[in-house]
Amino acid sequence: MFKSIVFSVFCVLVLGVDSAHCQPAPAAAGADEIQVLIDVSGSMKQNDPENLRIDASRLLVNLLPDGAKASFWLFAEKTAPLSATDAVSSAWKQQASKATANIHSRGLYTHIEDAIQTVLSQGFTGSGKKHLILLTDGFVDISKDIMQSADSRERILSEWIPKLQQQNINVQTIALSEQADKELLEKLAFETGGWAETAQSAEQLQRVFLKMAQKAAPKETLPLTDNKFKVDSGIHEFSVLVFKKPHAAPTQLVAPDGKSISKQSMVANVSWLESQTYDLITVKQPLIGEWRLVAEVDPDNQVMIVTDLKLQLSEIPNFLGENEALPIKAHFTDKNKLIDRADFLGMLTLEIIQDQQAPAKMHTLATEPGFYQHNVEHLSLGKHLLKIVADGKTFKREIIHEIDVVATPIAVEKHVDAAQRQVSLKLLPDPKLIDPAGFVVHAVINQAGHEPETRALTNKDGVWLLDLAGLPPQTTTHVNFNVMAKDHAGKPLTPAIKPLTIDDSWFVAAEKVEVAAPAAETDAHHESGDHEKTDQKTDAEQHEQTDHEQHPPPDAPETNWLLVGGILLTINLILGVGGFFTYRYLKKSQAEKHQQLLERLS
Repeated sequence: MFKSIVFSVFCVLVLGVDSAHCQPAPAAAGADEIQVLIDVSGSMKQNDPENLRIDASRLLVNLLPDGAKASFWLFAEKTAPLSATDAVSSAWKQQASKATANIHSRGLYTHIEDAIQTVLSQGFTGSGKKHLILLTDGFVDISKDIMQSADSRERILSEWIPKLQQQNINVQTIALSEQADKELLEKLAFETGGWAETAQSAEQLQRVFLKMAQKAAPKETLPLTDNKFKVDSGIHEFSVLVFKKPHAAPTQLVAPDGKSISKQSMVANVSWLESQTYDLITVKQPLIGEWRLVAEVDPDNQVMIVTDLKLQLSEIPNFLGENEALPIKAHFTDKNKLIDRADFLGMLTLEIIQDQQAPAKMHTLATEPGFYQHNVEHLSLGKHLLKIVADGKTFKREIIHEIDVVATPIAVEKHVDAAQRQVSLKLLPDPKLIDPAGFVVHAVINQAGHEPETRALTNKDGVWLLDLAGLPPQTTTHVNFNVMAKDHAGKPLTPAIKPLTIDDSWFVAAEKVEVAAPAAETDAHHESGDHEKTDQKTDAEQHEQTDHEQHPPPDAPETNWLLVGGILLTINLILGVGGFFTYRYLKKSQAEKHQQLLERLS
């Protein structure tokens, strides 16, 4: 066992050194990439009889930001492009909007695995943030043989989720039916940091697609109160999204000069996308002042803007653990440059509104001029809507973000050794909720350029341990957990553990802690030595040996590097043979797990 551990650590260290020398410099951040998969299997005839996927997809096309790379795909038994992968522009939106008319319900199967594989191999090409939006109404279904479908579903969980994690692809899933495999869709979203929604009917698709657009490409908005909003001089363009009920009166906009604008007005700087359930009205170079919307008030109506004066937020996760605080940090930029002028900040007020509750004020950071921060705490389980609202007296900005607070009956403790680049994880299940006898955890560990590795965590006195040693620098390691658990009555549980992303920031933070308290560690060491009298002789001998190694006498013989090289060559040969047999063992183990799956499903 000890030799296996040494071998693993040695290999990781060697590979880490090689990759550090061979990796190119990090590429500059590219444009965001958004790939959309639309299910066109035959079951859609029942779940979307009026083919409302067309209008919903057309809305999503027009909500995507200019400059992002995007594409739409149709999938059933096979996956085919609906629109070309290209930068979003007016021309691309026109082409993609026309292409949505080809969405159908004639497919034979629901091959989700092929859809994911196709998009990963053909769709994503750049270095920007990556989002995959998946709409389906069914289960994995690839043939009449249910075992083949079961195998495909298992591969999505065990192989494709780690690959999505490796490429940092957030998956947004939409279940268009109560019969959809919501467990799989929620797993895809949770494990990749994406988002999952269920549309109870096809009529809800437009609102769900709006949420997905906000997740994939969040836009600043203007506060819309009583159907009124104020446009300031920094806004180059705004788009008003209005959801309509059946037989609603035609939507109108009233400009600050009192002129009414409708779809029939034919105003040069106004474009109007109309459907039975929504209007999307875009106004370029709008008049400054208060605008009024003549339509029924709807909480999902929004005014999205294009501006140089931007409210910027720190990254907000989609999922938050129970009892976990959420720090939100904000600042303003003008043409992407931080604004930290005292006169501007003196006019500025930032607030966070949670679920329509009373606003909480964000406070300035004395150490970082121009930045504001607030910790959102004590969130209950479930989904919460956060609005970050900025009021600069002459202008307003708003960003909307929805988060999901999930139960965490399993605590995760992290211990970082910066010198050894080692991370030790301890999983502690809540003994009141989980029966330790039925608790099994596997960790899926993956790094770019390496096949995902699955490890079973070991139980020691009610704590499940995972050691990750020799993590190479400038490399991100993703750790995903698969958990099987039961309560004390024997009922199966599916507790969620948030995936971990380990990068250099972990070790930098640990180094700061170690440097900050060297004196305290030294005092603790001496105090421990005073209380362990029986070990004084051993300690003295070890100190003498260490001192001798660090300060050899002048006549000490020089190192025989030829001999050292020979020894290292011999060790490499031995380890190479050991690695071959280790690989054989892992392949055999994987085959056994596969057979167990077949037996369980049969």
